[in-house]
Amino acid sequence: MTRIVIAGAAGRMGQALIRCSMAMPDVELAGVVERTGHEWLGRDAGEIVGSDIRTGVALTDELGPVLSQADVLIDFTYHSVVPRNAQLAARLKRAVVIGTTGLTTEESMDVDKAAGQVPVVWAPNMSLGVNLLFAMAKRAAAVLGSGYEVRIDETHHVHKLDAPSGTALRLGEKAADGAGVRFEDVYLHDEGGVMASYPAGRIVIRSHREGEVFGDHTVAFDGAAERVELSHHVKSRDALALGALHAAKWVCSQRPRLYDMQDVLGLRDV
Repeated sequence: MTRIVIAGAAGRMGQALIRCSMAMPDVELAGVVERTGHEWLGRDAGEIVGSDIRTGVALTDELGPVLSQADVLIDFTYHSVVPRNAQLAARLKRAVVIGTTGLTTEESMDVDKAAGQVPVVWAPNMSLGVNLLFAMAKRAAAVLGSGYEVRIDETHHVHKLDAPSGTALRLGEKAADGAGVRFEDVYLHDEGGVMASYPAGRIVIRSHREGEVFGDHTVAFDGAAERVELSHHVKSRDALALGALHAAKWVCSQRPRLYDMQDVLGLRDV
């Protein structure tokens, strides 16, 4: 049994984590945490996600007391909050799973320091399928070689402010790694896919913002005689929540270090 604490529990990802964890027999919800002053403080976790089931775990703004009774922290908060949470987990010797992105260099260094004391999984996308796609993109680029142009299309909901997505950038990095080139030297961003043509040898990421799309990513390897496409489509945020819960169960038995989902899934050498 893995006892988890969810930070950022009232957010969209936090609610998905609560809902999915309640359906997992080998996971126990030990705490749900939100910022001080949140209107839902004191509510049962089941109530937060609209369930008739009561968990006996109330939303709190104090991370320390609940984390001390748990095995692992799952953090989907805000970038400036993550370092403080990670440092607290390190002091309590509790493992950490981080799904928050957009950390500054200094904030990232604080997470690295925490990973020197406790095991930390940190990934821009926790979906099991997307992380398999990362490995497949790297392998495909290595096999197909320079005769194929790499084109990455990513589509997200209109509320997403950053472009390209962190997932699309990671896909580009994996493709560049497989091809044996520096991503920074070949990366080209075409927001909205409006450019008529691209220079040869560039890894192009085209960003699209449409409706309420959770997240679609396609990596295409376009050759003179054929085109290979690898695609992933998120049906709901549960895909990310289930991946984070999988990581939480895995990380508790690891030694202190910074890991990502490639480690969790055993895809590091694929």
